[in-house]
Amino acid sequence: MKYAYVALVTLWAYDYVVTLDEELPFLTRSTWRIVKYLYLTCRYVPFFYLTVVLSRTLESYPSLSMCQTLYSLNSYLGILVIVSAESIFFVRTYAIWDRSKRVLWAFIASVIFLLTPIVGILVKYNSSTITTNWIATGISGCSKTGETSAVLYVYVLMIIAELEILCLTVYRAIIKYRRERGANVLKVLVQHNVFYFGCGVGSSVVLIVAIAMFPASYSDLVSSIQITVHATLVTRMHRALWKYNEDYAHPDEFSLTTFSAPPPLRTVQSAIGYVSNTATP
Repeated sequence: MKYAYVALVTLWAYDYVVTLDEELPFLTRSTWRIVKYLYLTCRYVPFFYLTVVLSRTLESYPSLSMCQTLYSLNSYLGILVIVSAESIFFVRTYAIWDRSKRVLWAFIASVIFLLTPIVGILVKYNSSTITTNWIATGISGCSKTGETSAVLYVYVLMIIAELEILCLTVYRAIIKYRRERGANVLKVLVQHNVFYFGCGVGSSVVLIVAIAMFPASYSDLVSSIQITVHATLVTRMHRALWKYNEDYAHPDEFSLTTFSAPPPLRTVQSAIGYVSNTATP
């Protein structure tokens, strides 16, 4: 089990190093908006998350209170990464809906409806999970010997959130694409959302099966893999969309340069004004 966690951290660190050449232009040239802060959360909070994972796994003879603290910290850091990743995809959806207040309020209502029970479940989960300071006979390190089945609802709620964002994105993208033939940025955006949704649902299903059928330590490993993969996927996709938009988007097609969609252009003068204001990211 220790080797699996070390391998996970190694792969994540390798991905970080090999994508630095993509990240530096993005950080220096992209506009500082809320989505960039969400990106930084998904990109750098895994540093702390995986550090805690390694600490509880490799620590020699940790105390039970230390194990409980590390598991709780892992839970909250993990949900921060997942919520930030989902929020990035919502911002994309909000942009292609022309910053619709109805969509914004629907998202706020969804956050209240979904995030409140998730936090409540995690608090109950962290207080009821039984931890030990040994992984196997003769092997020290934090481990879990049991966990409440209530945590399954967290992953069901995550699937609901991802499905909601996907449906809003695809529906609006179809309408916009019919009006704006050649809006290739929309194609990339929808491809990203569909792929991310597929990975999210697949990993959640695997995790639900692991919780139901295998010892708690295995579901914990799958959960760590899921969070790390989510963070890696969303940051790669965000950089790719920004790069594609910067290289290939034209003023006469839908653009997500700043993730702030323009209002409908009614006159030539307003179109010229909008293009001149957004030409420089």
